[in-house]
Amino acid sequence: MKGEAGHMARVSKKVSAAQREAENAPHRIWKTAIYARLSDFDDVLRDTESLEVQISYIKEHINHRDDLMLLDVFADKRCTGMNFDRPEFERLLKALQERKIDCIVVKDFSRLGRNFVETGQYLEQVFPLFGVRFIAINDNYDSLNSQNRDGMLVPIKSMINEMYSKDLSQKIQSCFRSKEARGEIYTPVPFGYKRNQQNHLVLDEEVSDVVMRIFLWKKSGMKEREIAKKLSAQGIPTPFTRRCQLGYMRNTSRVKDPAWQPAFVTKVLENPIYTGTMVYNRIAYDETYRKIGENPREDWRMVPDSHPAIISWELFDEVSAVRETEQAIRDERKKWCRQRRENNPNIFKGRIFCKKCSEKLVCHWQSDGSLYFYCKFCHVSISEKDLWNGIHKELHQRMEEHKNLKKLIQKNSGNSNLETKKVALSREMEQVSGNIVRLESQKRSGYERYVLGKLSKEKFLELKQDAENEIETFRQTKAEKEKELAVVQEELQQKKQIAGNTEVLLTVDNLQQYVKKIEVDCGKITYTEFLL
Repeated sequence: MKGEAGHMARVSKKVSAAQREAENAPHRIWKTAIYARLSDFDDVLRDTESLEVQISYIKEHINHRDDLMLLDVFADKRCTGMNFDRPEFERLLKALQERKIDCIVVKDFSRLGRNFVETGQYLEQVFPLFGVRFIAINDNYDSLNSQNRDGMLVPIKSMINEMYSKDLSQKIQSCFRSKEARGEIYTPVPFGYKRNQQNHLVLDEEVSDVVMRIFLWKKSGMKEREIAKKLSAQGIPTPFTRRCQLGYMRNTSRVKDPAWQPAFVTKVLENPIYTGTMVYNRIAYDETYRKIGENPREDWRMVPDSHPAIISWELFDEVSAVRETEQAIRDERKKWCRQRRENNPNIFKGRIFCKKCSEKLVCHWQSDGSLYFYCKFCHVSISEKDLWNGIHKELHQRMEEHKNLKKLIQKNSGNSNLETKKVALSREMEQVSGNIVRLESQKRSGYERYVLGKLSKEKFLELKQDAENEIETFRQTKAEKEKELAVVQEELQQKKQIAGNTEVLLTVDNLQQYVKKIEVDCGKITYTEFLL
């Protein structure tokens, strides 16, 4: 208990210091940030409780204050108040740590959080520790006001908010179940339908036949990309555009007659609502209400015949089977390509360039597992097969031009620079080895003289140390000469191999031995620089 009391005392001391610093600056201009939050529950129950309304309300309050200067706005949407795992709130904390912000304004305590313990920790420890002023407008709370700071307002409000959040969750779930029992829709209206005054779906006569066409096209084997292009060519409005036309979207500034995308088609094909059955709990969400996938069909809550059907369950199941088969093929192809990529790496990496701009060509693995190279800046591309054919053609031409290479190398091999260097290195190594033997002999001789009393101990140790230092230097020199000799011998061996074989066939194993650089032009013609 003493330890806890001491800890609380230390925290209180730090808090008081931060508060005193704030209170001693009556004419201070506070670097202010707005924090707003909207959860899924708020969005369902109160349409007026939008982020825009919150932010506008707080801005109006700040505009009437001379001591607050607005610098930034932080707004979390679809985030629960029961924890603080929110992206914008984390960005706000980072701004506090960097001292960019020293005042936070919210509409009320519930916007900061509904968790009693964590909200209290931020208000009573974290914010004061950074010297941050906190204002909750509707709760008439300002951390600079000692009456607010020292009273029971914050704990009581936080406890009430937490209790309210738990009660609200139960009410929301009950509200949803009642809507589901009546077959009402409380999610965005799907393409092909409209919503009547009773929140039931009715056919959107202008585009409902488009849904049927999409399913029939998919059943016939068309890809989502092809369907999207066909719909765009026919001038069919996209789902977002149609929702805006029906007045379901408040912000229509993004509507610029966008083209259909494959994702739009996929969203239609995967939705069983077009069978006339209202399906609930189809989408799976994580704790922060972010979509993470689809629940198994046995977990769906379905209300059959709740609205007019556009397609039959038989057609939906047939199309679903086609999509599952295509997905299985894609997964298998990805697995095969990944295995090929691991077993057959890109051996042309760092060697193939664009002839026009001299940039490296990008390697792309095609669906069949073969390589395809292209330039990001020019219209230059070539397949792996054409690349190999071009290099072999050039190599054959090179060998024809140098058909007397074997005779030339054999004739001049004895007097070549490499042979001369090899002989010189061999002689130098012999001299170094002789010096090492001589110094070892001097060490033994010095020891014999020391034993016979002809040499003092100090002189012997001095001569011994000098000899060992010289021996170490000669050994290092010998090691360097051995490395140089190994390189020369390898180059001589390569030239002898080339001279002895004028019909070199490039393979994956010897490509790096013969090819230094490859350039490709717009006509898929290769220009290879060989190491010959």
